[in-house]
Amino acid sequence: MREIVDLTKDLIRFKSTHTRPEEIQKCARFIETWFKGHDIACTVVENDGVPSIRALPARPQAPLLLMSHIDVVNADDSLFEPIEKDGRLYGRGAIDDKYAAALSMVLLKNRIQSHRRQELDDDVLPLGVLITGDEEIGGYKGARSALGGINCDFCIALDGGSIDKIVVKEKGILRLKVVASGKTAHGARPWQGENAIERLMADCLVVKGFFEGLTAPEHWHRTMNLSVIHAGDSINQVPDQAEATFDIRYTEHDDVDDLVQQIQAAVTSQVIAQEHEPLFISPESPYRERLLALAKDTRTGIAHGASDARFLSQFNIPGIVWGANGNSSQHSTEEHVEIQSLSRLYDLLDRFVTDIQENPQ
Repeated sequence: MREIVDLTKDLIRFKSTHTRPEEIQKCARFIETWFKGHDIACTVVENDGVPSIRALPARPQAPLLLMSHIDVVNADDSLFEPIEKDGRLYGRGAIDDKYAAALSMVLLKNRIQSHRRQELDDDVLPLGVLITGDEEIGGYKGARSALGGINCDFCIALDGGSIDKIVVKEKGILRLKVVASGKTAHGARPWQGENAIERLMADCLVVKGFFEGLTAPEHWHRTMNLSVIHAGDSINQVPDQAEATFDIRYTEHDDVDDLVQQIQAAVTSQVIAQEHEPLFISPESPYRERLLALAKDTRTGIAHGASDARFLSQFNIPGIVWGANGNSSQHSTEEHVEIQSLSRLYDLLDRFVTDIQENPQ
C-alpha cells in the first residue's frame, strides 16, 4: 500500500488539467519512465496532443485490461499538494482517477516481477494496463482511440463505483443548446424590440416540463441541468439573441431522437443537439461472474455519471466500472480516497488475475 499511496501522491502533484496540457504530457512521461525503470514495456500513443499509455502483453489478446486516466478538473494549486490524514489521501485526482493509475501500475509491476522470479515469460501474464489523458473532456482522443487497437476479453474501468459496488449501467449524455432570437432596440424603448432573454426563459420552462414528474428507484430516469446561459451585450439594449445549454442524462427507457423532436416542436427557439453519447450497459460475462464470486461483499449497481466505459460497447469489449472508496468527493475541494479501500481493491484484483491465469477461459 505504501508504494501505491506514494505513487498516487507523485501523480497528484502534476497539475494535469486541460488548461495545462503540458502537465498532462509531463505526467504521461513520468509514467512511461516509471514503467521503463521497472523494465516493463510500454508505449505512449499521441492523438492530437492527448497521450495514452499502454502496457500490454505481446500476446494477441489480453484477458483483462485495467483502464484509468490522469487528467483532472481544474483546482486551486493547493489541491495538487497531496495530504495524507486519518486514513485518507486528499488531493485533486486522489479518487478521480490517479489512485487507479498508480494501483494499476503497481499491480502490473508486481505480477511481472513474480513471473520473472518463476522464470515465466512476461507475455503469459493475462493483464494489460491503459492510462488515458482526456476522460474529463469526453475521452474521444484517449480511450475511444486507444481501445480500437486493443484486444481484450474483459475491461475494468477503475473510475467509479466503490469497493462494495460494481457499476454495470451508466446514463447516456445529451447536450442540448436552445437558441432564442429576438429584435434589438434601445433599452428605453423596449416595445420596439423583441427580448430574446424573455423568449429563452419561457422556452427553458417548457424544456423543464419534459423532466418533471418522473419517478423511478434510485432516480433511474432522465434528468436535466440548465448549466450555461449566454445573453445580452449591453445594459441599455434589448437583446436579440440568448442561448442556454442543458446537460441531459438519459436511460435505456428514453428515445433521445424523439425527445429532441418533441422539445423542438414545443418551443419557439432553435434546438441544437450538440453532443449525444451512449449509455454504458455491462453485458453478461463469465469474467464478471468470476469477479463477483471473489468479491463476495460486492454488489452490482448503477451510476448517474458517465465515464470512458461507454466506449467499450463500441469495440465489443465486455466490462464494468469499479473502484476504491471516495465518498462521492470527486471534483470537490475535499476530494480523497480511503486508503483501506485501496488495499481491499488491490487484493481483489490480484486474486482475480491469479484466477484468470490459473483457470483460463
